Amino acid sequence: RAALALAAALAVAVADAGEVLRTASTVLDSPACRRFFDPATIVWAGNEVPVPGAAGDVRRIDRLVRLAGADAAWWVLDYKLAGAAQHDAGHREQLAAYRDAVAALAPGERVRAAFVTGRGELIELDS
Repeated sequence: RAALALAAALAVAVADAGEVLRTASTVLDSPACRRFFDPATIVWAGNEVPVPGAAGDVRRIDRLVRLAGADAAWWVLDYKLAGAAQHDAGHREQLAAYRDAVAALAPGERVRAAFVTGRGELIELDS
């Protein structure tokens, strides 16, 4: 995790790799989010997954995960590490569009969407 945090800090020009490590650890270790990073619960996962936008453009989903078992579903995850994205209409619309794009690509399958905060919270978008 420390090496990945340093690489991420350099990639986004963050001065404190320790801050990146703390935030990543908070998310990865949180009871609400750990299942999205645990190989035992994941059928498929990808980061920065391209999906078609409404205008024919290409959008990128921060993390797309297909969970196994009783919670089987596609999860569209959007990292919003600061602030309360769920209160921003633009962020909600963007996440809903990602969810709709995945649903169109996986007809008949359950697709859920949520914001992941820097505090390790999972805030699911209403259907």
